[in-house]
Amino acid sequence: MGTRVSLSPGGRTATLTVDSDIDDRARPAIENAAARLPLTVRHLTLDLARVDFVDSSLLHLLRTVDDSVAGRGGLLRVNGLRPQPARLLALAADLWPEARWEAYAAAAGPN
Repeated sequence: MGTRVSLSPGGRTATLTVDSDIDDRARPAIENAAARLPLTVRHLTLDLARVDFVDSSLLHLLRTVDDSVAGRGGLLRVNGLRPQPARLLALAADLWPEARWEAYAAAAGPN
């Protein structure tokens, strides 16, 4: 499982880059990396540009990390969604629109 964290000078923004598929085995390590971020981090970008496959673990991961970042007054942004993860988020948005899944997909922008 490959995750890398890069912090901006001053530590207010961070990027968490995931280098492998996201499933129930990989999710805890990604969540732990996000949980270990300094409390100064207010804006977290989850870079998924190298993630080809996700299962429903992505949905759990996004909610957990978003709640953590929002709890410190911050914002989670998703970057680099590839086709399969984007389809999962679109499906989740259709099934559960109240959960605002489309916000993650909209924030992803072009790959």
